[in-house]
Amino acid sequence: MKPLFFTISFLCALSIFGQTPSTSAPLGKREISLEEAITLGQSNSLDLKNQNLQVQIAQGERNKIEARRSPIVSANGELRSNLVLPTTIIPAGAFGGGGTGEDQKLRFGTVFNITGGLNVSYSLIDPTLRSDQLRADGQRVLQEATLEKQKANFRLTIAEAWYDVFLKQEQLAIAEEKLKRAESLLQISQNRLNAGALLPIEVQRSQLERDNSRASRDQAKNNLSLSRQNLAYRVGLPLDIHLEVGSIAPPTNDLTANLATNTGQRWELKEEEQRLAINLLDQQRIKEQYRPNLSAIANGSVQHLSNNFAIWEKWFPAVYIGLQTNFTLFDGNLKQKNLEVLKLQNQLSQHNLERIRQDIGYEVASNQTALQNSVVQWQSAQQNLATARKIMELEKERYEGGNLLFADLLNTEFSLREAENNALSAWYNYLVAKLRWEKAMGN
Repeated sequence: MKPLFFTISFLCALSIFGQTPSTSAPLGKREISLEEAITLGQSNSLDLKNQNLQVQIAQGERNKIEARRSPIVSANGELRSNLVLPTTIIPAGAFGGGGTGEDQKLRFGTVFNITGGLNVSYSLIDPTLRSDQLRADGQRVLQEATLEKQKANFRLTIAEAWYDVFLKQEQLAIAEEKLKRAESLLQISQNRLNAGALLPIEVQRSQLERDNSRASRDQAKNNLSLSRQNLAYRVGLPLDIHLEVGSIAPPTNDLTANLATNTGQRWELKEEEQRLAINLLDQQRIKEQYRPNLSAIANGSVQHLSNNFAIWEKWFPAVYIGLQTNFTLFDGNLKQKNLEVLKLQNQLSQHNLERIRQDIGYEVASNQTALQNSVVQWQSAQQNLATARKIMELEKERYEGGNLLFADLLNTEFSLREAENNALSAWYNYLVAKLRWEKAMGN
């Protein structure tokens, strides 16, 4: 009994220590390019997948309309057992005799009736077929335009998230440089204190500067983590993945050239123009649906009539062919009322189209100006940064030689930090302005 107990205990221990921890380890680093992020995000976006389904649904509706051009074949059958045969009254004198006597009650039919038939119809004239086909094509084009518009907006969203990670990476690098400078200044202050050339309060100020720089570095790390999570969410990757982005070439002097507009590619315009075209087709269809239609029809059937269910005999065929038409003679003025509503909707679409054109014109002009200004600001910020770095090197040498107070050195340090932040902000503003300008241009 004991060996069995120890065996069970040993197996239980193995199962406990062999269990996989419930919390998974963080994923590794992954460098992702801008184009890769856009491609990955578009493939994982549920909104884009749903819009793709809308395009497929629109094509399915078009296929349903095309099926109307095929003949319709249907079959029917019936087995009936008459428990009580229907009675027919023949009035007295119906066959002569001066109308004297009593009415005759007769029962016609058989106990068992079996019928089966085949019906065929084919539309020869369908006045709304062509309009319905064009409208279905228009709906598919509309859904495709909506899909492209969503892709353009999605590209902008992912690109901004990608550039934000780039910005936070650069901010962290600047924060690391600040911390290194602060540690270097602290070492200089301690050396001067040991040499008796500096008061202890100055060393404490230098230590405070080092501690503040370290706190700024830690805050920059947190901001970078949030930006990486945002980018991972936008592209459909796990939130704990460590995403990194590559370097970006800085702006050049010729970036403001060749700013020719090409707003005809804007999907908002195509989308509203397609709605306007569909509205006109709806008006045409209302007029056409009041025209006569014409269908060829045919029917072939057989019927079995007996009292003893003798299905091997007593079958009687029937066959006919013909034409069938119908059209509306009066509808209470519904046609005119429907047309009036559609004409009002047409005016709304025209107003929306004009508003979109105005919005695009303003968007192009404002983003073009913002792009040009961002280049100028970046160039100015780079010049200021170069000057601030030179001044900082000179002031650091003066402080190390005892010719400058620490408070004056801190002022120079603050000026350098401001120049670094301004240069980085100007770079980021340029990248975002370029993105928005390209979107305004329909790219």
